[in-house]
Amino acid sequence: MKTLKVEQMGTEVQGLRLRGDKRSPEPTHVRIVFPGGDVDVARTENGEYWVHVRVDSEEDLKGGGQRVGVVRDTRLDCRDIGLSGPIDLVEALGLESNETIYHLALRVARR
Repeated sequence: MKTLKVEQMGTEVQGLRLRGDKRSPEPTHVRIVFPGGDVDVARTENGEYWVHVRVDSEEDLKGGGQRVGVVRDTRLDCRDIGLSGPIDLVEALGLESNETIYHLALRVARR
């Protein structure tokens, strides 16, 4: 498995670039852990990617989590559907608070 290198992607941005090249296998999962949660990018067998955003709970702290996370705000930006601005996910889902949300997953594929 190939070791990923952190790249400078701007004056205040560092990141990892996943290339999806089958001839040079990358890790199946890439995780960024931050105080309160983590972001995980997981490659599927057919070359698509699941992107998971998760916040830590009290239960996670028992397993070595750093700090309980709370979603403070949510936003979904869309193209070409006639909306005047971003969608608040809490409002769109009819939830009473952001604290109800603990995980969001998106599957991303190439066109």
